[in-house]
Amino acid sequence: MTPNNNYNKRSGGLFVPTNGGKNAPKQIHVAHRRSQSELTNLMIEQFTLQRQLEIVQAQQQHIMAQQQQLAQQASQYLNTNNSNNNTFIPQIPNPYFSSNNYMGSPKHNNNGSNRNGGHSRNNSGYHNNGNNYNQPPVINVQDSDGNKQYAYGHSKNASQSSIYGHSRRHSLGLNEAKKAAAEEQAKRSAPEQDEKTSARKQDGSSNNNKMDPPPGFKFPASTDSTSQVLSPQKRSTSQGSDAGQFKFPPSSGKSDSNDSDDNFTRVSHHQTSKSKGNDQNRRNNSQSSYQLSPFRHRQTNSKDYNSFSALEPPAVFQPGHKNRPSNSSIQSFGSHATNNGSGQRKPLFAPYLPQANIPELIQEGRLVAGVLRVNKKNRSDAWVSTDGILDSDIYICGSKDRNRALEGDLVAVELLVVDDVWESKKEKEEKKRRKDAAIQQDIIPLDGSDDYHNDASTTSTNNVADDSATSSPTTPQVYSNNQNSSSALSDSDSQSPTKSSIKRRGSLKQRPTQKKNDDVEVEGQSLLLVEEEEINDDFKPLYAGHIVAVLDRIPGQLFSGTLGLLRPSQQAQSENTKLSHAPKIVWFKPTDKKVPLIAIPTELAPKDFVENADKYTDKLFVAALKRWPITSLHPFGIIVSELGNINDPETQMLSILRDKNFLSNEYIDPKNPSQERSTFQANKIQPDAMKKRRKFTSEEDYDVVAITPDNNLSELAFHLRTVDDSTIEFGCHVVDVTAHIEEGLSLDRRARKRSSAVFMPQTTVNLLPKTLNESLKLDQNKTSATLSVVYSLDVKSLEVKSCWIGETVISPSSVISIDDITDDKSPNHSGSLSTMKKIARSFYQNRIQNDKAELIPELPLFDSLDDERVKVELNILDKKLGYVVVEEIERFVNNTIAKELYNNLGERAFLRRQASPTLNKMENFKRKVQKLGYEVNISSPSSLINSILKIDNDDIRIGVEILLFKSMPRAKYFVAGKVDVEQYDHFAFNFPLYTHFTAPLRRYADHVVHRQLKSILSGKSYEEDVDTLKITSEYCNFKKDCAYEAQQQALHLLLSNTINDMGNATGQLLTMATVLQVYESSFDIFIPEFGIEKRVHGDQLPLIKAEFDPVNRVLELYWQSGVDSATFIPNDEKNPKSYRNSIKNKFRSSTEEIANMVITNKESNTSLLSEKMTKDLVKMDLSIPHLRFPDYDPKAGALSSFINTAVTRKDNDNCIQEIHELQQIPVLLRAEIGMALPCLTVCALNPFLKNTH
Repeated sequence: MTPNNNYNKRSGGLFVPTNGGKNAPKQIHVAHRRSQSELTNLMIEQFTLQRQLEIVQAQQQHIMAQQQQLAQQASQYLNTNNSNNNTFIPQIPNPYFSSNNYMGSPKHNNNGSNRNGGHSRNNSGYHNNGNNYNQPPVINVQDSDGNKQYAYGHSKNASQSSIYGHSRRHSLGLNEAKKAAAEEQAKRSAPEQDEKTSARKQDGSSNNNKMDPPPGFKFPASTDSTSQVLSPQKRSTSQGSDAGQFKFPPSSGKSDSNDSDDNFTRVSHHQTSKSKGNDQNRRNNSQSSYQLSPFRHRQTNSKDYNSFSALEPPAVFQPGHKNRPSNSSIQSFGSHATNNGSGQRKPLFAPYLPQANIPELIQEGRLVAGVLRVNKKNRSDAWVSTDGILDSDIYICGSKDRNRALEGDLVAVELLVVDDVWESKKEKEEKKRRKDAAIQQDIIPLDGSDDYHNDASTTSTNNVADDSATSSPTTPQVYSNNQNSSSALSDSDSQSPTKSSIKRRGSLKQRPTQKKNDDVEVEGQSLLLVEEEEINDDFKPLYAGHIVAVLDRIPGQLFSGTLGLLRPSQQAQSENTKLSHAPKIVWFKPTDKKVPLIAIPTELAPKDFVENADKYTDKLFVAALKRWPITSLHPFGIIVSELGNINDPETQMLSILRDKNFLSNEYIDPKNPSQERSTFQANKIQPDAMKKRRKFTSEEDYDVVAITPDNNLSELAFHLRTVDDSTIEFGCHVVDVTAHIEEGLSLDRRARKRSSAVFMPQTTVNLLPKTLNESLKLDQNKTSATLSVVYSLDVKSLEVKSCWIGETVISPSSVISIDDITDDKSPNHSGSLSTMKKIARSFYQNRIQNDKAELIPELPLFDSLDDERVKVELNILDKKLGYVVVEEIERFVNNTIAKELYNNLGERAFLRRQASPTLNKMENFKRKVQKLGYEVNISSPSSLINSILKIDNDDIRIGVEILLFKSMPRAKYFVAGKVDVEQYDHFAFNFPLYTHFTAPLRRYADHVVHRQLKSILSGKSYEEDVDTLKITSEYCNFKKDCAYEAQQQALHLLLSNTINDMGNATGQLLTMATVLQVYESSFDIFIPEFGIEKRVHGDQLPLIKAEFDPVNRVLELYWQSGVDSATFIPNDEKNPKSYRNSIKNKFRSSTEEIANMVITNKESNTSLLSEKMTKDLVKMDLSIPHLRFPDYDPKAGALSSFINTAVTRKDNDNCIQEIHELQQIPVLLRAEIGMALPCLTVCALNPFLKNTH
């Protein structure tokens, strides 16, 4: 396919413009290719250059060897003839005048054995197909204009077409890709003008208040050209910056008396070496220590396969592999075409481009850097966020184009023509459709262009079956001739047996059983649904590309999951799991669906696993990736430890922590793993230093009040004092932790490694050892060293007149809780607390630019984009007023400190930002809200927040907030010198500068900020360089996100157990839910009482068919009368391989029984929770959840009270229920127990259970 008219061809290429920026390229090149098996011109060019470089290096090494040999011979000759002064001394020949050839290179063997021993990223990039090193092979290339070109590299012949494809991929530039995206958006906006008459297209509204595109990505320029090269341990600046992974900075000569026996190993650097992905890597020395060892039995259920007594994380992942004949990396990539019969395996992925060339290619606009995220629901799709370079994310189609990259990797992407990628996607989906149809012929259509895996599309098929097919409610199915045709099905087609393979019933899609099982886990294991990019023929991605290199990956990542003899797809098709021969590998299935299956060598699995695999079915393991050869579809890894039984609560918590990279072993005593080391103590501040600090104590007439958010740690205090009639003094005091922990020593390094505390309802992982927390936390009448920010405020307007920042000493007169601030009737609630609320409200009004705004907990999800909660509620939508007050004050203080750092430290300021969402995502969000009947102004953060706050209905406002939350990125730490000024702002908080300063007992980033601030206050120069700070910021970001995800996963686990306990008598609960979005074959609901969003799938219900009206956003469900959805099981799910066979709590009660139970408990004011579960929640200080019920009519009965809330009608004999957005409908809620993680699922109640309805 040739480039379409959306791209401007210029100088033989296509380009799209970027969003600008001082270091960003003005345009990025876009490549053109015909298939995924092809290499683009850029790849061929880079591989050829690398090959030529290797040839020169080999020649130089040979010459040096000759010189050394001749010099040695000369030395020996002199030693043996030193008595003869007239001895002839042979001269070393000039290599450039060698008699062999002009390069002086002798013939080498063809296997590349003489290449240098140091392993560069593409050291093995090419296989020498000839015998002459002087002249690389010539290949003929035709550019996009058909002109013949010549390039050195592999010769391209028929035998190599399987490697390079039929033709090389042609390149086009970034400006063209941007222009194409703009024209595509213009096309999409056109149908909105006449949306009512175009049912099959979504609107693409364009409005005057749309958000400006975010500023561009910058790849910083370097004063030294050699500094552009990416270090193996560093990311390149900004997107490709030199801060690739976390490492500990030099200790500046400091020593720790405890270092000799603290059993502490520094974190291994992530070896993004020059051979990344090119797969003949040497092993890290650290990897040798992680060989399989016997089980170590501990007091917990965990069994360690590998020693983790030291702090060193698992061995760093190596994208390469051992030097095996079958896995011979890039060198073999070029030789497989001619050696397929020699036993070598065919490469499945393209080798990575040489790492050293990537910074220059990014600056030239030929590549773009970004962070990869995998579509959790369809792992074949992935997206790369470019952080402002492009106004939309880059679509990555399929595992081949993803090229072994993992979620969260920093990758280099070459842009491709969208139409080419889209055609490739459609071809792959067609192959998959036919493959699935061969397995499940009763469900999967053999023809048609439907994406049957996705039942959440809003593109209506408008299939209308004939009356004879739909007149009877007992008709099992209605067949349509063409899913994309709006014409009615002809009688001949409907009766034709050849058309019966099309299993579409109206707009109702039938997913394959394996897809259903997968969706249960993906949707069920999170509180909110995963945000999906809706792409189809009408709404293609704006940008597409393929990954050509992984620039950086966080080292030491761990994954929890289960072990199996077969891949899940094989197991679903196999009736017998017994193997006829001993396998060489077993399969690790990660709990996180975004992580690929990991192949584990059998010798690294439990010794009896192959013989007794069933014994380990309910066991959870922890694994780490080791390598991913280009010849393997899956990565290889090792089993780190066995955690225990899936249903054991302790095992479940360990699984969550390990999966989120918290080993929690930083402070463990190696002699007694159940305790922390007693040697970790806070350093005492010298009396002279304490005297220099400003005093805020009772002796100085200050009433300081400390606040504890979780009734445990207290790190923040405040005071109020009247200065005069027009001024009040408001001071905020934060524990000066860094005064007690010396930078660079063992304790500081351990705190840096943990980086963040983890707050979960069931347990807490603190940042610092318990002994330090106890000695450093603020307490009543306890003198503590603090860092303070003191504001002088106007009494009436509460505007800031002046601000003082310094080192202080405080002695709190009292310690209050969040409940004391929330409850005006609390005995600890004083007049100063009321004043503090007014101050917080003033800060809030200024921040969102609304002087009428009230400080109430209305946007809890939006606030969590920056920081996880300390006091966790069971419902993520619940938030107490006390938290809102304290957090608003903390934000104002953090903003003040951020300004101070930036004004004094400039590019070294350690800050935090929340990037503006892409324009495409914000406009999609706006369209969704408009379809709900509301308008939002997305022109600025403040206007957006105020638009949502204007929605009076709590349920609708929560629904809109959920949609917004899923379209927003999380906040990130950054160093000012590594990001353009236009990208400093914190979008969610509407601050131009922001940082974290107020929580040093739970965030290591605050330690960095404290040290920077103290250097400013003392007038001393700050020692840390920008690159070291960048490394720290990247690692803090990683662990901060891990802490948030661990908290959410722990909440989901507890909520699932709570719901399962509430519905233990009947297996399910019946409650009211709000419909948020409607699709052609499913709809999304959220239940505010539990803080969850779930999807109701039409193919899980006893439906005859469904019809979707995209104009009015209505889904009509054609129910089978009298069939109970509470006990209904689709035929394909009766298969033993269905997830329903694995869950422990079976479907057993009818809807009527469930309705009677919940209503009876409500009327009698009896809790559905068991006594044990109630005690557990009370112990965790959590509120007991309640169900939402309809108005109850005792005469009609419990079931009728729920049924009467449904919008239904009868059309002939058809029983139809209408599903509208924002409608309240009854749903059945249950927790699926027995999987690696419990899953929450919902289904709709059949309103036609009673035929008389």
